[in-house]
Amino acid sequence: MKNELHQSGSLYLRQHANNPVHWQLWSADVLAQAVKDERLLLLSIGYSSCHWCHVMEEESFEDEEVAALMNAHFTSIKIDREERPDLDARYMSAVQLMTGQGGWPLNCIALPDGTPVWGGTYFSKADWMAALSQISQMWKETPQTIQDYAQQMREGLSDMVLVSTSGTPGSFGASDLEDVLIPWMRGWDEVNGGLTHAPKFPMPSNYSYLLQHGILSQNDRTLSFVHNTLNKMALGGIYDFVHGGFTRYATDRFWKVPHFEKMLYDNAQLIGLYAKAYRNDHQDLYAQTISQTVSWLQREMKLDSGLYAAALDADSATSENPREEGGYYTWRIDELEDLALPHFEAFKWYFDISEHSAWEGKYILHRTQPIKALAERLDIDEAAANESLLHWQQVLAGASADRIESCPKPLRDPKALTCWNALLVVGLAEAHRALPKNGYDKMATALLDILLHTVCANGKIAHQYLHGAAEGDGFLDDYSSMGKALVEVFLLTGNEAYLEYAKQTATSIEKLFPLEGAFRLYTNAFDSNWQKQLEIEDNVIPSANSMWADFFHSVGLLADHTDWKTQAQRALSAIHTKVFRYGPNFSNWLEQGLTQAFGSKELVITGPGAKAAAEDLQRTYLQPGTLILWSEEPSDLSHFKGRISTTLTYYLCSNNACQLPTTELNQLLKLWQPS
Repeated sequence: MKNELHQSGSLYLRQHANNPVHWQLWSADVLAQAVKDERLLLLSIGYSSCHWCHVMEEESFEDEEVAALMNAHFTSIKIDREERPDLDARYMSAVQLMTGQGGWPLNCIALPDGTPVWGGTYFSKADWMAALSQISQMWKETPQTIQDYAQQMREGLSDMVLVSTSGTPGSFGASDLEDVLIPWMRGWDEVNGGLTHAPKFPMPSNYSYLLQHGILSQNDRTLSFVHNTLNKMALGGIYDFVHGGFTRYATDRFWKVPHFEKMLYDNAQLIGLYAKAYRNDHQDLYAQTISQTVSWLQREMKLDSGLYAAALDADSATSENPREEGGYYTWRIDELEDLALPHFEAFKWYFDISEHSAWEGKYILHRTQPIKALAERLDIDEAAANESLLHWQQVLAGASADRIESCPKPLRDPKALTCWNALLVVGLAEAHRALPKNGYDKMATALLDILLHTVCANGKIAHQYLHGAAEGDGFLDDYSSMGKALVEVFLLTGNEAYLEYAKQTATSIEKLFPLEGAFRLYTNAFDSNWQKQLEIEDNVIPSANSMWADFFHSVGLLADHTDWKTQAQRALSAIHTKVFRYGPNFSNWLEQGLTQAFGSKELVITGPGAKAAAEDLQRTYLQPGTLILWSEEPSDLSHFKGRISTTLTYYLCSNNACQLPTTELNQLLKLWQPS
């Protein structure tokens, strides 16, 4: 047996191809051989931009002594969690059941048939060797003990699916959402934004829901908290002032020190979140954050295919270290002094460059004050302060490019994941609604068209596009996010071909992903009941089931397909009792619950100038629960039948009943935006 990872196209797996560990790829043949040899499986799961994955590799997997122990007693399998999110979810659930926590690297020992028996995340060399020695000895001397524990794990994991599907159906009222909010608010950091504890994650779905609930419930405290959080994030070290884009999370409560990896899924969703926030409160900071993040994506993450790469590594080489966390993004004081920045003392004050603020001897650029404070410091107006800020950014970007040999860019993972690219389509669509003159609609449409031509064929969707080929069967989140992207681009363009693609995607979901109660399985590729997976709780990325329900509701409404709307409603009702204990875990579900609690409307705009009128209204107002549709041409869609006019006309509908049409914008606003 030898290390077989060189056969993989995955950057993460190829990074381990020269380890002395005899890593194998996950395959039916490898698993069958392990069963035949009665060898325990050692499953190590991570991803290319994971800092602690790199640390454990250097400490353990590159070590000859550790490798000898692993090779002697285990069939060791390396798994890229982004390529196989199904396996990652399965073994993450097992480790969380065992230990109460999870993360990456994810390391799990399993029986030859794949049943998990022991696991954890990062281990030091000493702890790792001690655990492996003990487990291998137990397997040799008392294998039944491990077999008995494995059976307990099978039952526990099966029960997790049963628990997920249980619950009394209900519908959301305004009081329910207030009840969800009360315990959530106890954890708010209303000074620094985010939750009170560190680390702090952006959690786009959480703040999207809170923003919209705050608007509908007229809760000023909620709105203030959301806007303060978004301001602190955009000004903090978690946002890369020099290059653009958000890093993974902040390790402290001030959003200063980031975990430096940059993920496509974070930035895709944060573009959409800041766009919604801009429509609610037209802050220049939000528009700048959107523009700079999109520019960074186009410059650093766009692949030759036109799709977008998964991630940039947290670590990079520097003149001091071959691998340094945040090396590309941090600055020595002498580097900053050599730049001869204008108003350097103000620069140091604004970015907290002081004797006591360094991080591991270097500086993370983070803004401690709003632009207004800088203007006051320099005794200039805010426009001039913004010009100074832009000049600083340009100088720093140039300096970063000049030091590229001593401080190269972090590695980019070139896999283009379908779900994450579809999330970017949705984020760009939201950005267009906020800033309709910036061309984000064209970007969203172009990206969706590329997805349709690369990962979609014969009614099926592939999980990723890598090295010029579509790879892997898509999972429920791939199909659901693609469906949502198709709906969003239809709403942007009015091109009904995208709605037809969305309807086909909904039909494919029904065929490929069986229902388990009110929810759908993440994949139908499993061998036994304990391997069933239900993604129900929302995380940084909304769960596959909440995305599916959201998509089915919208496509059902647009296509006038009652059964799809009913399925979505059933799933939302089934989640009702689960949200009260910990609302943040169900934020995308709760966003859908807003329409139950506060009602929903459709605003149909027809006639000459309908598109421009829709864009103007969407830019000016963020009104949750209102679906805005427009058409300037005759259409067979139910929303437009008999409503195409020779003059610009507005139709406001709610609960299948429509107000009388009006050609007067002021009259529409009185109906739509009552004081």
